[in-house]
Amino acid sequence: MYQLPSSLSQDIERFKTLADGYRSQSVSPVEFKAFRVPMGVYEQRKNEVYMARIRATGGVIDPQQLLAVIDIALANGSDLLHVTTRAEVQILNLQLERMENVLRALQEAGLATKGGGGNTVRNILVSEWSGIGQEETFDTTPYAMALTDMVVPEGDSYLMPRKMKIAFSSDENYVDYAGINDIGLVAQVRDGKRGFRVYIGGGAGSKPATGWLWREFLPAEDLYTLVKALKTFFCEHGNRKDKYKARIRFIFYKLGQDETFRLIDRYFDEQKAADKHLADRTAEFADEATVRPTVSYSPVTLTADEETAFAQWQRRYVTPQRQSGYASVVIPLVWGNISLADGASLQKLREVIQLAARFGRHTVRFTPKQNIRLRNIPVAALPEVYRLVTAFSGESQRPLVLNNIVSCTGADTCRLGICLSKGLADAIRTALDRSALELDALADARINISGCPNLCGQPLWADLGFVGKVLHSSDHAYPAYQVFTGADYTSRPALAQSVGTVSALKVPQLVVAIARQYVDILNFAVANGVQRPYADFGAYLRSEAGRRAVAALVSELADVPPFAADKNYYFDWGSSEVFNVAQRGKPECSAGLFDMIGVDQEAINAARDKSPYDVIYHASRMLLVTRGLDPATPAEVYDAFIEHFITPGYVSSDFLPLVTRAKSEGAAGDFSGEKALANALADRVIALYQGMDDSLQFHPERIDDGASAAPQQTGEKKVGESAPSANNTTTTGETGLTVARTKDLRGVLCPMNFVRTKLELASLQSGDVLEIWLDDGKPIENVPGSVRLEGHTVISETQTAEGYWQVLIRKK
Repeated sequence: MYQLPSSLSQDIERFKTLADGYRSQSVSPVEFKAFRVPMGVYEQRKNEVYMARIRATGGVIDPQQLLAVIDIALANGSDLLHVTTRAEVQILNLQLERMENVLRALQEAGLATKGGGGNTVRNILVSEWSGIGQEETFDTTPYAMALTDMVVPEGDSYLMPRKMKIAFSSDENYVDYAGINDIGLVAQVRDGKRGFRVYIGGGAGSKPATGWLWREFLPAEDLYTLVKALKTFFCEHGNRKDKYKARIRFIFYKLGQDETFRLIDRYFDEQKAADKHLADRTAEFADEATVRPTVSYSPVTLTADEETAFAQWQRRYVTPQRQSGYASVVIPLVWGNISLADGASLQKLREVIQLAARFGRHTVRFTPKQNIRLRNIPVAALPEVYRLVTAFSGESQRPLVLNNIVSCTGADTCRLGICLSKGLADAIRTALDRSALELDALADARINISGCPNLCGQPLWADLGFVGKVLHSSDHAYPAYQVFTGADYTSRPALAQSVGTVSALKVPQLVVAIARQYVDILNFAVANGVQRPYADFGAYLRSEAGRRAVAALVSELADVPPFAADKNYYFDWGSSEVFNVAQRGKPECSAGLFDMIGVDQEAINAARDKSPYDVIYHASRMLLVTRGLDPATPAEVYDAFIEHFITPGYVSSDFLPLVTRAKSEGAAGDFSGEKALANALADRVIALYQGMDDSLQFHPERIDDGASAAPQQTGEKKVGESAPSANNTTTTGETGLTVARTKDLRGVLCPMNFVRTKLELASLQSGDVLEIWLDDGKPIENVPGSVRLEGHTVISETQTAEGYWQVLIRKK
C-alpha cells in the first residue's frame, strides 16, 4: 500500500481550522474550497453535502482497509460508497461537521484523500490484471506505489495548471489506459532490464488525443526523474488562465511535437542531474499466491441445484490466474455503487471481503469498470465466494456486459453534469436484458457513458461511448448524447470516433440494435461453419463495416418531434421533470488559483477606507499564488512579495519601506497615515493582474504608472458605444439604466473573463449595473450562466453588429 504523506496530520488540522472558519463565516467559501478540493473533499450537487475521495493507487486496497472504510462511512452518516473510473472509492453524502472525523479515521486505517481533487497528481492507474495476467510483461503495481509515495507529498504536485493523470499498463501489447493519460507507461523488457514505453499528453477531455510516443524504452530507475521533470515542464509551460486548455496535450497543440519533445528532453536531462530513484517495492508485490504460506481452508460443497448456476457464474465472472490453482473474481457493482442502507446485503459483502483477507493483503482491487476484483483466490474457495457474492447482489447472476457498463456519476450528484448518465446506464442495462440476445457474446464489450463533455466516464476509450449534451428542437431543450465507436487500446492506441448524435431517449434502442448486428454476424458464422470475421465487439466497431452500420442506425434515430407532439424526448432517464439545464449547479473542479486572487481583491476593496494595513497585506499576498507560493505567515507573505514582485521591478521599490514596515509592525502598527500609499500599492498590484497574460507573465510596461496609482476617473458612455480606455465609467445608457461600469472582455479567454467579471462586481455596490463585452462562443455561453449562479441578475444579452455581446448585470 502507499505510504501516507508525512504532512497528513497537519493537513487535516488545517482542514478543520478552515472548515470551522467557513461555518462561522470568518473564512470565505472560495478560500475553503481552494484547500478542501485538493484534499479530495468535494461538495456534491446538493448544497452542503460532501464526499471524500480516497486514494487507492492502482485500485489496490487491503481487505481490512475496505472493511474500515465501510465502518467509517456508517459511523459518520453516509449511506453510499462509490467506486470511480480511476479505481478509487468515495464516501458520499457526508455532512461537513463529520468530515474531520472521516479524514482522521481514514488516516488510522492507512488511507488518505489528499490529492483526490484539484490541480494535483491524481490517483495512478494500474491494469487490474497486473500481477495475475496470463500475458503480462511484468507487474507494474510496485512502480505505481513507489511513485505515489514520492509525488503525493511534494508541494509542486498541488500547484500545477491543472490535474496530471498517470497510468501504467503491464502488457506491452495492450496500451489500455496508458494511451489516454498525461503520462502513459507501458511495461517493456530490453536485454533483461525493466522499463517503459512512454506516452505523453494523452487525455479524453476537451480536444482529446492519445499520448504522443516520447520514448520506446525508459529504464525503470528513471521513472521518477521523468515524472518530476514533467511536473516542472507543465508548471512552466501549461496554460494557467484557460482551464479548458490547461493540460499537457495543449502544449503539443501550441508548440508542435518536435518543440514540445525538445523542451521535455531538456527538463528530463536537467532533472536527471539531481536523480532520485524510486524505492524498490517489488518484493512487497511479488506473486503472493505462490510465496505466502498455505492457508488452511475447508471448501464448501454445493447442492445439485446450485451446480448449474455456479458453472454459469464461473464462466462469466471468474478468470484463471497465471498462478496455478488460483483465480480472479469480479464482484459487479451497479454504477460503481455500494449501498450501505441494506444491512443484510452489506453483511454478505463484509463476509466475502473477510474471506478474501484470509488469502492475503493483495486480494482486493477496484477496477476502472467500477467493480471490485478479488485476486489470489484458491480455486477450492470459489463455491463459497459464489454463495456470498450472489447473496450480496443478484448482479452476479446476470451477463457480464450488463455490469461492465461504465458511467460517471452524472448530473444527479456532479455539479458539472448535464445529463443523468447513471439513469441512461440503467436504461441500457434494462433494454439489453429484455432483448433476448445472447449477451454472453458481448462479455468483452466496453460501453462507457459521460454525462457531459468533461468525459469522466471515458467514453472515447470504449467500443461504444456516449457523451451527454444539450440539444434544442424548435421549441425546447432536450437531453442528447454524441455517439462514439471503435477505440483501439491495443498496441496502436486510437480514440473512438464520433458517428453522430441521438436523443437520450433513443440511446438504449440504439445499443440493442448495434448489439443485435454483432450477435447476428457471430451466429451466421457458426451456422455456416466459417471463421468469425471479428475477434470481439471492439474489432467489429473498429472496422469500416461496423462504423458504417452504426452511423446508419444513428441517422435513423436522429429525428426529435416537437415538445407538443411527444414529451418523452424532453425527459432525461431517471427524472420525472422536463429537462432543464438551468437546474444544473456550479462547477467545483476549477477551485484554487483565480478564486484565491478574488479573495484578496475582495478584501482589498473592503479595507480601502477602513484598514490600510489590511490593504497592504492582501495586496502583497494577492499574486503570490501565480508564482506557486502559499506562505504560512504574514512575514513570509511580505518576504515573498519583495522577492518576486518588488526586486524584479514589477512593483516600484518606492513601496519597499511600506511593505518592510508592515512586516515589522504587523497589524498592531499604526498605518492610518499611509492610506493613500497603501491604496496605490493595491492599484499597482491589481493593474499587474489585469495585464497578466495566459502564461501568468506580467507586463509592467503596459501599465500607466500614474493612472494605476491615482484615483480612478469616471466618464460618460451610452450603451452601444465603444468603451472608454479606462474601462471604468458611470453613465446613463439609452436603455435608461445607469451603468456603473463597463468592462471590455473581448479576447479574454474562459474562465478568465468570468473571474474578471466577478472581481468587477466585487467592487460595486448592491444594485449597481455592470456592462461587460464578450466574444461569441464559449464566453457568451458560459459567463452569463455563471453570473446567475452567483446570485446576480443578467438584465440583457445583446449581440452587436460586429458580432460581440453586450451583457448587462445587476449586482445582487
